[in-house]
Amino acid sequence: MPHKDNNIYVGLDIGTTKICTVVARQNMEGGIDIIGLGSAPSTGIRKGVVVNIDSTVKAIKDSIAMAERMSGVTVKSVCAGIAGGHIESFNSRGVVAVKSGEVTQNDITRVLESASAINIPMGYEVLHILPQQYILDGQDEIKDPIGMSGVRLEVEVHIVTGAVSSATNITKSCSKAGIAVEDIYLEQLASSEAVLTDEEREIGVCLIDGGGGTTDMAVFNRGACYHTAVLQIGGNNFTRDLTSGLSTSESEAEKIKIAEGCVLTDLVAPDEVISVPSVGGRPPRTISKSVMAQILQARAEEICELFLGELKNKKLIDMLAAGVVMTGGMSNFKGMEELASSVLGLNVRVGHPVNIGGLSDQVNNPIYATAVGLAKLHAKNGHSQNIISSGNEESTFKQVGERMKNWLKEFF
Repeated sequence: MPHKDNNIYVGLDIGTTKICTVVARQNMEGGIDIIGLGSAPSTGIRKGVVVNIDSTVKAIKDSIAMAERMSGVTVKSVCAGIAGGHIESFNSRGVVAVKSGEVTQNDITRVLESASAINIPMGYEVLHILPQQYILDGQDEIKDPIGMSGVRLEVEVHIVTGAVSSATNITKSCSKAGIAVEDIYLEQLASSEAVLTDEEREIGVCLIDGGGGTTDMAVFNRGACYHTAVLQIGGNNFTRDLTSGLSTSESEAEKIKIAEGCVLTDLVAPDEVISVPSVGGRPPRTISKSVMAQILQARAEEICELFLGELKNKKLIDMLAAGVVMTGGMSNFKGMEELASSVLGLNVRVGHPVNIGGLSDQVNNPIYATAVGLAKLHAKNGHSQNIISSGNEESTFKQVGERMKNWLKEFF
């Protein structure tokens, strides 16, 4: 007989090249143990945004079904990721008078509302309000002022906004696949949950998450998020570069990229060659591997230089004592650490999901960072409806996250 288990949480990464499901159980220490993983090719997403509902629904179902078989769980609710060029973010500040002379939760709520009382374009909604620090009567760097005495409470926050239509299409796709979305998180924030350490967040780190359609950034310092950005260039651009540069099909270019991808010509021996299938029935050709590396290196340098410009423009370079952590599929290229470190002038490491138990070896790859992070966030903030079951019962999707309901009421 199936039974409900409120310790089962699911992260759903709806990406441009793949849709990935991670099923996790919260353990006694408050962490998570991975118990299921599913992945399916994604054809209905472009640059992080749903462009074909039916294709996206099919991929979600396939990914969920695979994770259910591995975990023995019937998935009914998930924490989903959101990305895309529509994401906009900025820092804001709010101030209120402390009513009773001692800071209460009500004062925290009011000061956060004050900080978020800003003009947002029509069709957009606030996704996240991320406190950076509280200031009480001029005393700054306070993380939790509840219970402290004072009369003037200020807060500095990072606000992330996104298109309501994009979030709605994510929840609609999930609903059609038979699952509820309990919450939606910005994907680079989810990835940061999976790959960053507390020490890195505290002394300053930049996360760069290279996906198929976009490459996302998040900057942390003193344990808080200070900047996020989305670059609409990703792994698919590397594939198209190889398609053109090697005169092969896009599917073959993708295979070459995954199997042989290197973004530093210095790491390629002069006599190394690869076989490149031709198009139109022509015979395959043998090409120097350094040619492929040159093509990939040019694109990787462009992406790193764009992020360097962003960091300099926002005056964030001096905040990054821990350097840069790269994750996502792009970080799997041979030579990416060395190239990024050279261009950015910072220490760089590749981020794999950490501090997880269970089938951790199954997700020990940067491509699963977002899905693992979403599962962690679901465990931290969600209320699981998922069921441990030997069967695969029909899922329900009537309970959609309260935030999504509010968006629909307000804009539709």
